[in-house]
Amino acid sequence: MAKVVANLSRVLDSVKLDPGDFADLRLTDSQSTSVLIRNGVLEQTGHTHTCGMAARALVNGAWGFYSTSNSTTESARSSLELAIKMAKAASRGMGEKAEVFRDWSFKENVPLHVGIDPREVSLEEKIKVAADFEKNIRKVDIRIASSTAAVGDGVRRDTISNTLGSIVECESCFVRVSGSAVSKEGTLTQQVSESMASTDGWEAVERFDTTEKGVQVGTRARDLLSASPPPSGKMSVVMDPSLVGVYIHEAFGHAAEADAVKAGTSVLAGKLGKVVGSREVSVYDDPTIPGAAGSFPFDSEGTRTARRTIVENGVLMGYLHSLETSSWLKSKPNGAARAMDFSSVPIIRMSNTFIDASDMKVEELLELVKDGVYLTKSYGGYVDIVRGQFLFSAQGGNVIRDGKLAESIQNVSMSGMTLEVLEKTIGIGDRMELAFPGTCGKGGQWVPVNGGGPNLAVRDIVIGGRGG
Repeated sequence: MAKVVANLSRVLDSVKLDPGDFADLRLTDSQSTSVLIRNGVLEQTGHTHTCGMAARALVNGAWGFYSTSNSTTESARSSLELAIKMAKAASRGMGEKAEVFRDWSFKENVPLHVGIDPREVSLEEKIKVAADFEKNIRKVDIRIASSTAAVGDGVRRDTISNTLGSIVECESCFVRVSGSAVSKEGTLTQQVSESMASTDGWEAVERFDTTEKGVQVGTRARDLLSASPPPSGKMSVVMDPSLVGVYIHEAFGHAAEADAVKAGTSVLAGKLGKVVGSREVSVYDDPTIPGAAGSFPFDSEGTRTARRTIVENGVLMGYLHSLETSSWLKSKPNGAARAMDFSSVPIIRMSNTFIDASDMKVEELLELVKDGVYLTKSYGGYVDIVRGQFLFSAQGGNVIRDGKLAESIQNVSMSGMTLEVLEKTIGIGDRMELAFPGTCGKGGQWVPVNGGGPNLAVRDIVIGGRGG
């Protein structure tokens, strides 16, 4: 790859740009495999290998972008010329001009460090993992009306060079196992799911017990059929780490992405240095956690990643940044610009987003709430980051009565205002868990992420209906 890096650098050196302009080249080579089993039938297998070049140019305050599946030196040169031409055309009649943070460059090579490269694992083995998982979900009860299991993996290499002097080569890996079940009795249906994702190699999949996890998923789906209908109304809630994860990622994390702040579409715009939650609450986004699903060493602009403090002791401390938004807010870059593939432009994305742990046991949180609900296992939802509203589904939980867990409840929804959750937090658990691994969509792009936190006690949340 040394020759590739040298060629990219020479292409950039050959370009004539003004002092305030910027350009970068990114070569991406990725391979991925996917397997899907539904109701005992192999429904889908796929293998994808893509390789291509992306060129960006910032000229006179405007961006140009061009990508191609041709990865030769000549294509890099022509792609960059086209990106510059587009940027010049876009700059005519522009209002506010974009800039990038300039005092920042890296030269580093990060090879793939995994125990078992998933590319060396046979397709037959991957199918077996998915089939075993799905079979163990389905066998629990005849009332499991539908069950699925999926296995996916990918390995990616990015080579990035820019006119700031950065030259970065980085390899990364991602593996994922997920399963779901729909149980049905009469007109009643319930939905449950479970997933594991990691940036470790295939060894993470080998640690996933398909028998144990499959039976757990099937059992939860079965047991929900005899659980009580969920209560409705405004009440105190204890959220488990999975539900905390979907909240802090979807409702709060997207609002902390600086491109949304710059566009005026974030409820957190203009709130830096201001109190946005209980003084007990601290929120971080950390792409440096070993093995976590959302971890990566360098972003798609060639910036080294770092742990990002978003909220500390209730005060909004910072946002997630690209080179452009760092310049706009005069803040150091923190490596949050990610591109799904070579044909995608880098945009600001989260990694592993979580609320930090405190000192309360689950039993103490239940006693603090006294009467309410304990909600477990997120099942997705809806967010409006402009208005700061959310609605999430929980797979189930329990009524809290007299500070103790009482009867179990079925699929249920919770809704509210984004900042109200942090403001109304009355207790934080003592163990943080990243429990919401998945892929996050934004701007038509999907990237691996994770979310989580400790158990969280919050007052006055709207609960209602079957959230499945």
